[in-house]
Amino acid sequence: MANFSAIYGWMTGPIAEFFDLALLFISYRRKLWRQLVFFSAYVALLIPYDVAGWWISYLPWFYSAAYLYTFWSIQFAFSLLRFLTIAEIARRSLRGYPAVWAFAWRILSFATIVFLLWTTYSAIHYVHNFRRFIAVPGQRFEFMQAILLILLLLLGVYYRVRIPPLYQLILIGLCIYSAIQVANNQILLLNKLSADSIFAYIRRGSFMIPTGIWTYAVWRWGASTTPEPRLIPQTVYDDLSPQVHDRLLDLNDKLANLVDRRPR
Repeated sequence: MANFSAIYGWMTGPIAEFFDLALLFISYRRKLWRQLVFFSAYVALLIPYDVAGWWISYLPWFYSAAYLYTFWSIQFAFSLLRFLTIAEIARRSLRGYPAVWAFAWRILSFATIVFLLWTTYSAIHYVHNFRRFIAVPGQRFEFMQAILLILLLLLGVYYRVRIPPLYQLILIGLCIYSAIQVANNQILLLNKLSADSIFAYIRRGSFMIPTGIWTYAVWRWGASTTPEPRLIPQTVYDDLSPQVHDRLLDLNDKLANLVDRRPR
């Protein structure tokens, strides 16, 4: 009789593989690596990882401690690629706006340093407890990514930066995945660490949501290039800047005169 793990795999496996294959194929056809290097590397590694994981799941090694170390090392590599994808999208979206980028990279870098220090402290603190060593730093690293994603989207909205739809949906997918994993890591702290735990099932199943979003985004907008922002030429700016200054100065003088004429 088939157990729950097998039934779950039969239900989610084909769907996940379909999205992974579709995402890989569309990314290749759209030449996505020309826009997003790290995200393309992330997509290219999904299929080999899934095939290797499926094959190992039928081996006794699947339930060994060695597999757990290998599994989490690979998960950290994937998480690092997601983080680098966020950085790459931020640079590509904001670098065309020098004033915004000069502020944005500082606040994003500051938030990254703070959360990385928090994550490192947690890893050192729980180095002798494997489950907490995995769950707590992992939770905080995913939380960092969710915060960076929200900050980036808020900066885009506040400064009216035109973030292409492709980048927006990739960021939204990353944010959804990170948010689910933040909650899922809490489950890991409350349950036994094993390859067939509730934690493992949620981690595998939740990945289909962002993968579906990414597949649609790459299919719909993957071939389009990132448009450069329409900024006025430097010569026009140099010509208009003194005029704007003089008008503002004139307005300031008029307002000052109104204040002086106010009855006391």
